[in-house]
Amino acid sequence: MTEQNITEKIKSSRAVYEQIEIPDALAERMAAVLAEETTDETESRQADRREQTRREQIRREQKEGLHMKMKRKHFWRTCGIAAACAVFCFTAGLNASPAFAQEMSKLPLIGSISKVLTFRVYDYTLSEDGESITVTMPQIDDTAESAQTANDAIQKIVAEYEAQAQEDIAAYKEAFLATGGTEEEFAAKQITADIFYDIKSETEDRVSFVLYAQQNWNSSTAQQYYYNIDLQQDREITLQDLLGEDYIAIANEQIEAAIAADSSGLFFSKEEGGFDTVTDESHFYINEAGNPVIVFDQYEIAAGAAGMPEFEILP
Repeated sequence: MTEQNITEKIKSSRAVYEQIEIPDALAERMAAVLAEETTDETESRQADRREQTRREQIRREQKEGLHMKMKRKHFWRTCGIAAACAVFCFTAGLNASPAFAQEMSKLPLIGSISKVLTFRVYDYTLSEDGESITVTMPQIDDTAESAQTANDAIQKIVAEYEAQAQEDIAAYKEAFLATGGTEEEFAAKQITADIFYDIKSETEDRVSFVLYAQQNWNSSTAQQYYYNIDLQQDREITLQDLLGEDYIAIANEQIEAAIAADSSGLFFSKEEGGFDTVTDESHFYINEAGNPVIVFDQYEIAAGAAGMPEFEILP
């Protein structure tokens, strides 16, 4: 077949094709199919937009939630700081003003937390070189005989320690100057003696606190006095009261276990003069949980780096 015949054949087929009529049903079907495709495409785009909108909404809500969370956190942190400041100011008021403390102890809602009051506060300079003694003396605000006995003992301790501190500082200064030191060098040491207290726990019927006396230039002069008083029964609280008849065995077992578990290497062995046993004379205070905490003096059962070892004893 020649090229001319092929061309004429194509023209003839095209003419026949163009003369074919498309049935109405087919035309409608084609139109419906195209419409469905358009609708599907539109719905797909709309679905994509809805999904995008949903994701953007989620992101906004997450941001808003984070913002609110941060605001709440800031709010409660501010409240916590304010509460801490209020407690600090109240405690400072008790310790700075005996009159304020006395008035607070009369209030029924807070009287139970102000049984131990600051009875006297004073700070004085011993000489022009700046040596000073600071005293913050506690007293138990209760009529119980045991409380009054403790108050009398505290006043005696404070008076004796003040007098001893003055003698110690004077002797130290004399020796310092005699060995070539100058007045200016001694003044730069800022020698002080301090007497203060720390309330360990307190309820309406019980108080536990420690009186401290120390000189900043001589750690060997440091002293601690422990007061655990049952105001209801008007007597001192003992380890046996808190731990029962087997208090020695209970305390020894827990202290020995704690020392054995310690990895510092600071505790002395028994052969070196380390811990042996608790006695009726062992120092202790009562913590907020109501448990005794036995305290040992520095160098008593461990090297000086261990400070004053403490052991909470569980009943």
